[in-house]
Amino acid sequence: MSISPTLSLKEQYGPKSEAWQEQQSPPIVRFWCDYGTCWAIPFFQIAFMHYHPEEQSLIVECSPGSIVVMGPKAGDFCERFCTHKVGMLKADGRDILAVSMALRSHAGAM
Repeated sequence: MSISPTLSLKEQYGPKSEAWQEQQSPPIVRFWCDYGTCWAIPFFQIAFMHYHPEEQSLIVECSPGSIVVMGPKAGDFCERFCTHKVGMLKADGRDILAVSMALRSHAGAM
């Protein structure tokens, strides 16, 4: 078995979630919302994120609006996202319970 020396033990063997797909430095991240739409956002267009541990929620701010991620592993997703390791997120009903987009009023005409 070949083990990559660039990955920590946690990255190599830590628990992963079925809610997101990992890849190195994704140029575009796809957020599948609960109502069936997919928002593909270039990683560099993410303005900021806010994780609230007590509510198990994460807000991802981008130009069209705010993506809201809810679930017990929202914090884990945030950590992996910040290290450019996530290319897709979709609620799985266990780790990530909901993903939704709140559009800005000026983006509603899209």
